[in-house]
Amino acid sequence: MTKNNAFSLIIPVLKIENNPYLDSILDSLSQQTLKPFAVHLVVGDRRQGRAINYGVSKSDTKYIGTVDDDTQIDDPELFKKLIDAMNRDASIGIGGAACIIPDFASNFQKRAMKEIPRRFFPVQKKSIDSDMVQHPCLVMPRELFIKIGGEDEELIRGLDPVLRKKVRDQGKRVAIIADTWIYHLLPNGLWKIVKMYYRNGRGSGYATRNFPERILELSDGYDAGEFVERRSLPFRLFRRFFSLILSICKLNFIKATTDIAYGLGVLKEKLFPSYIDIPKIKDITTEPENSGKYPYKLFIYHVELEK
Repeated sequence: MTKNNAFSLIIPVLKIENNPYLDSILDSLSQQTLKPFAVHLVVGDRRQGRAINYGVSKSDTKYIGTVDDDTQIDDPELFKKLIDAMNRDASIGIGGAACIIPDFASNFQKRAMKEIPRRFFPVQKKSIDSDMVQHPCLVMPRELFIKIGGEDEELIRGLDPVLRKKVRDQGKRVAIIADTWIYHLLPNGLWKIVKMYYRNGRGSGYATRNFPERILELSDGYDAGEFVERRSLPFRLFRRFFSLILSICKLNFIKATTDIAYGLGVLKEKLFPSYIDIPKIKDITTEPENSGKYPYKLFIYHVELEK
């Protein structure tokens, strides 16, 4: 791997044991035409931004990237396409992949990902500026990541919009790269999705209460470089109410249920806060480098948080 193409990936993981996707991710990275120089697993830190920042601090490649611990990859050319696109066009600050629905998804998952916004984004014929670049798969220059101050370590949810804004504020593009895709499935069951969106709502409520200036807009991804960063609170409340009514009228009951769960999560955290203090790191232990099983360096960091 030439220095110009070298990249490292950071994967935040709550736990390694019984993780249903992690081995598959590591194996799929082994099959990449352009393999990562190193993969950094940061285990046990519930603050995704802090975990990513720690992994990046341990990397020394030109590019760094992230994948989630439930991302699925079946294109062996994925990271070659991402890195080649960024080498060709220095105006791209973050390159990401489209998120499509695999044939092996259940009928429930397929319906849920079509009903719920921002869960599905089709493969693009050419690279486009898009708000759909997200942590399940993104790559960016390490130097730029350091320059913008890295990830937000205080937010629980909503890190993607903040990272995209920081990059755009540097005059760089945020783009879905042509002919790339990953799978990032929703849980297979309504109750599991309800719990997920209730949790996301609580994270949003925490941000609304403590960091309202970091609440940023989300779009459908077809932005063409035009982004509205903020809307007023009355506008956002009316939009959510209208979206809920529209979902019910269209019989999109999965979306309607997640909208309600999300709203209840926001309300709960605003009225009865449970996220008070950011848990501090007590210790980080590093496993010996594991470069025998995989054709890249694998580093595993175990984070112990203070009680």
